[in-house]
Amino acid sequence: MRARLRLTAAVAALACLAGCASVPSGGRVTSGRPAERAEPIAEPYVRVVPVSPRPGWAPDKIVKGFLIASSAFNDDYKVARQYLTSSADAAWRPGPRPQVIVLDGEPIISAPREAGGEMLVEVTATRLGHIGSDGQYTAQPGGAYTATFALQSNSAGQWRISRMPAELRDGLLLSQSDVDRVFRVLNLYFFDPDGKVLVPNAVFLPLVNRQRLARQLVAALLAGPTTWLKPAVRSYFPSGTRLQDVDISDGVATVSLSAEAYRGDHERMSAQLTWTLQRLPEVRRVRLQIDGDAIEPGGVGPIQAPEDWEEYNSDTSEGGTEETVYLRGPDGRPHQLHDNDVTTPANTSGRDRLHRPALSPHDGRSRIAGLNADGDTVLSGDLLGGTPIRPVMWAEHSDGRFTPPSWDLRGWLWSVESFSGGSSLWLRQRDRQPVRIRQWELSGHRVVAFRVARDGVRVAAIVKIGGSRQLRLGRIVRDAKGVISVGGFLPISPELVDVTDLAWGDSTSLAVLGRTKPTETQVTPYWVPVNGGDILPVGTASQGEAESITAAPGSRIVIGARINGEDNICRQSSLRDWRFDQWKCAPLGSDPTYWS
Repeated sequence: MRARLRLTAAVAALACLAGCASVPSGGRVTSGRPAERAEPIAEPYVRVVPVSPRPGWAPDKIVKGFLIASSAFNDDYKVARQYLTSSADAAWRPGPRPQVIVLDGEPIISAPREAGGEMLVEVTATRLGHIGSDGQYTAQPGGAYTATFALQSNSAGQWRISRMPAELRDGLLLSQSDVDRVFRVLNLYFFDPDGKVLVPNAVFLPLVNRQRLARQLVAALLAGPTTWLKPAVRSYFPSGTRLQDVDISDGVATVSLSAEAYRGDHERMSAQLTWTLQRLPEVRRVRLQIDGDAIEPGGVGPIQAPEDWEEYNSDTSEGGTEETVYLRGPDGRPHQLHDNDVTTPANTSGRDRLHRPALSPHDGRSRIAGLNADGDTVLSGDLLGGTPIRPVMWAEHSDGRFTPPSWDLRGWLWSVESFSGGSSLWLRQRDRQPVRIRQWELSGHRVVAFRVARDGVRVAAIVKIGGSRQLRLGRIVRDAKGVISVGGFLPISPELVDVTDLAWGDSTSLAVLGRTKPTETQVTPYWVPVNGGDILPVGTASQGEAESITAAPGSRIVIGARINGEDNICRQSSLRDWRFDQWKCAPLGSDPTYWS
């Protein structure tokens, strides 16, 4: 039997501090407050003190020492390079923002075996995912991973790594605990293609020096969005803009840019900067300087705060109030829900018996859409009178059924038709005839739910894959000719093994109904950060079966549930208390939806 070593970092006994990156790995369900509402990043970076190779170390121990030392991020990996031959050292270029293969748990290192004059050592583990050099994390759960290192003996008779796997020449092999220790997840902010709202772009940044984190953030912002989001958003920093300095004093971050920034939209550049830096506790406001000159964008003065650019916040309600909830009443018509558990019918007309309604207050018109009883027709009209509710989309297939409709920030209406052979994505732009999106990545899968984020750029979907319903995050891309494609779907929170409904809670999180274990008999509401952070169970709304969920920025989660054979609406009693028993249910109807 071959001997095996388990890789154990010097800091393995230390728990990851709050604010660390959270790589989804299955079962990472926490209790407490939602991650996006309380994600401290001020905790110090826990540094590994790497050990140089010792005389007489065997090849497997050399590989183990290299992996530990390369997780230290110290002085351009100075100690880690001591484990390499000169040729391997010259070929290894991880850089300050390396690509990372993320492993689940501690990898197993095999005993060395001889082959062709070299000693080969294998490292095996379960692969969780990949962090790109742009900071984009892509989950790849459940896959076996093997890396082979070749070693040679030097003139002193000491073993050194002469060749490493090709995928590591520009990166690192880190365990989940190493990623939790070294990286922080932060949002960069870019604009939707029309420049109307800010779109968060979560990136994993190595926290090697806490004092330089603000500079790291601005440098990452100037470098542009991640490869995944880049086709769907725009940045207002002109090409060639360089960061000269970031100085923080008395809560004000002075960001100095090169002269190229003069050509940009100063107001939107400031909005991107202030929103990107707002998560740092030491930064409350931002001063923008270009080539040494103070800039006063938008007439708000030389120092700006995120609230100065609230007009670009996609989470700001555009109509009604954040607490305005509508539902499907017992008569099948849309009703407004009041805090005293009283509902009043909306002033709709036409075919107003809607299932799974959705509301859009854009363009000064309060429009509503929903499904007919069979789910093969999407209906839409005005919520407060005017245009009657009438059919606007029809299933192409005899067994076609639509997902609950979703509005975007332009007032466009989206829905996915699923059928036995897959699915089609349909779009109705304002009052035009619906069109089928030709470039639809999920066409080979049945889709249970499809929701467009309030920024109009990102989408969340529940996709049937095998025997489960999985959560995916995608993007909407419009090219220069206006052709729309929807794809780039990434898995979110693989620990949710079965998802039945979802809603965007705010720009960074989803409210989801799902299960974390196949043996669970009931779905449970969860708060799910889309950046890969830990999910939070929000308690069981009732003893019945939760069927639908809705949420809105700064508002309570609302659930439609069947309890003792009746349709109930269940609401959180408080935003400040997420305990099991803090829900209030009443038999008022079904299918709640926020006006947001």
